[in-house]
Amino acid sequence: MTKPSSIPCPACGAPNDPEEGSTHMACTYCGTNLTIPKHLQTKATPKVERTPSKVAPVSIPEIDAPDLMRKVQPIAAKAFNLYAYWTWLRWLLPTCLTILVVGFILCAVLGALPFVFGIFK
Repeated sequence: MTKPSSIPCPACGAPNDPEEGSTHMACTYCGTNLTIPKHLQTKATPKVERTPSKVAPVSIPEIDAPDLMRKVQPIAAKAFNLYAYWTWLRWLLPTCLTILVVGFILCAVLGALPFVFGIFK
Protein backbone atom coordinates (compact mmCIF):
# COMPACT_ATOMS: atom_id res chain seq x y z
CA MET A 1 0.00 0.00 0.00
CA THR A 2 1.11 3.61 -0.39
CA LYS A 3 2.55 5.71 2.41
CA PRO A 4 0.29 8.50 3.72
CA SER A 5 2.85 11.09 2.55
CA SER A 6 2.98 9.77 -1.01
CA ILE A 7 0.68 10.45 -3.95
CA PRO A 8 -0.70 7.45 -5.90
CA CYS A 9 -0.55 7.92 -9.68
CA PRO A 10 -4.04 7.71 -11.24
CA ALA A 11 -2.60 6.15 -14.43
CA CYS A 12 -0.23 3.45 -13.14
CA GLY A 13 -0.93 3.44 -9.37
CA ALA A 14 2.74 3.89 -8.39
CA PRO A 15 3.53 5.85 -5.20
CA ASN A 16 5.23 9.25 -5.73
CA ASP A 17 6.87 11.37 -3.04
CA PRO A 18 5.89 15.04 -3.48
CA GLU A 19 8.59 17.47 -4.52
CA GLU A 20 9.42 20.32 -2.15
CA GLY A 21 8.10 23.76 -3.14
CA SER A 22 5.97 22.66 -6.08
CA THR A 23 2.27 22.16 -6.67
CA HIS A 24 2.61 19.91 -9.73
CA MET A 25 4.96 17.09 -10.62
CA ALA A 26 5.38 14.23 -13.06
CA CYS A 27 4.98 10.58 -12.05
CA THR A 28 8.43 9.04 -11.66
CA TYR A 29 7.26 5.82 -13.34
CA CYS A 30 4.97 6.78 -16.24
CA GLY A 31 5.37 10.60 -16.52
CA THR A 32 1.72 11.49 -15.92
CA ASN A 33 1.16 15.04 -14.61
CA LEU A 34 0.15 14.98 -10.95
CA THR A 35 -1.26 17.74 -8.77
CA ILE A 36 0.08 17.66 -5.22
CA PRO A 37 -2.74 18.01 -2.64
CA LYS A 38 -2.55 21.01 -0.26
CA HIS A 39 -1.92 18.88 2.83
CA LEU A 40 1.16 17.28 1.20
CA GLN A 41 2.66 20.50 -0.23
CA THR A 42 5.80 21.66 1.57
CA LYS A 43 7.85 24.81 1.29
CA ALA A 44 11.18 24.54 -0.45
CA THR A 45 14.14 24.73 1.87
CA PRO A 46 16.85 27.04 0.60
CA LYS A 47 20.15 25.37 -0.13
CA VAL A 48 23.15 27.30 1.04
CA GLU A 49 26.39 26.51 -0.65
CA ARG A 50 29.49 27.71 1.06
CA THR A 51 32.35 28.58 -1.20
CA PRO A 52 35.80 29.14 0.18
CA SER A 53 36.90 32.74 0.12
CA LYS A 54 39.34 33.54 -2.63
CA VAL A 55 42.56 35.05 -1.39
CA ALA A 56 44.58 37.01 -3.91
CA PRO A 57 48.05 35.53 -4.32
CA VAL A 58 50.93 37.66 -3.12
CA SER A 59 53.27 38.72 -5.88
CA ILE A 60 56.98 38.29 -5.19
CA PRO A 61 59.00 40.13 -7.86
CA GLU A 62 62.07 37.91 -7.55
CA ILE A 63 60.04 34.79 -8.21
CA ASP A 64 57.64 36.23 -10.82
CA ALA A 65 60.27 38.09 -12.89
CA PRO A 66 61.21 35.24 -15.30
CA ASP A 67 57.57 34.49 -16.02
CA LEU A 68 56.80 38.16 -16.60
CA MET A 69 59.81 38.50 -18.91
CA ARG A 70 58.60 35.51 -20.94
CA LYS A 71 55.19 37.14 -21.32
CA VAL A 72 56.60 40.56 -22.27
CA GLN A 73 59.24 39.37 -24.73
CA PRO A 74 56.93 39.01 -27.80
CA ILE A 75 55.46 42.47 -27.16
CA ALA A 76 58.93 44.01 -26.89
CA ALA A 77 60.06 42.30 -30.10
CA LYS A 78 57.05 43.66 -31.99
CA ALA A 79 57.67 47.14 -30.61
CA PHE A 80 61.31 47.01 -31.72
CA ASN A 81 60.29 45.87 -35.22
CA LEU A 82 57.76 48.70 -35.51
CA TYR A 83 60.44 51.19 -34.45
CA ALA A 84 62.84 49.78 -37.08
CA TYR A 85 60.19 50.10 -39.82
CA TRP A 86 59.38 53.62 -38.72
CA THR A 87 63.02 54.75 -38.86
CA TRP A 88 63.40 53.11 -42.28
CA LEU A 89 60.32 54.93 -43.60
CA ARG A 90 61.56 58.18 -42.03
CA TRP A 91 64.65 57.90 -44.20
CA LEU A 92 62.98 56.44 -47.31
CA LEU A 93 60.12 58.90 -47.88
CA PRO A 94 62.21 62.11 -47.91
CA THR A 95 64.84 60.40 -50.05
CA CYS A 96 62.25 59.29 -52.62
CA LEU A 97 60.67 62.74 -52.70
CA THR A 98 64.07 64.38 -53.17
CA ILE A 99 64.98 62.02 -56.03
CA LEU A 100 61.60 62.67 -57.64
CA VAL A 101 61.94 66.46 -57.45
CA VAL A 102 65.56 66.43 -58.67
CA GLY A 103 64.60 64.09 -61.54
CA PHE A 104 61.69 66.33 -62.53
CA ILE A 105 63.95 69.39 -62.55
CA LEU A 106 66.64 67.56 -64.60
CA CYS A 107 64.07 66.40 -67.13
CA ALA A 108 62.72 69.93 -67.48
CA VAL A 109 66.22 71.43 -67.86
CA LEU A 110 67.48 68.79 -70.29
CA GLY A 111 64.27 68.92 -72.29
CA ALA A 112 64.51 72.70 -72.60
CA LEU A 113 68.21 72.77 -73.63
CA PRO A 114 67.61 72.20 -77.37
CA PHE A 115 65.12 75.04 -77.43
CA VAL A 116 67.45 77.33 -75.46
CA PHE A 117 70.45 76.78 -77.75
CA GLY A 118 68.31 76.94 -80.87
CA ILE A 119 68.81 73.40 -82.07
CA PHE A 120 65.15 73.18 -83.13
CA LYS A 121 64.43 76.28 -85.22
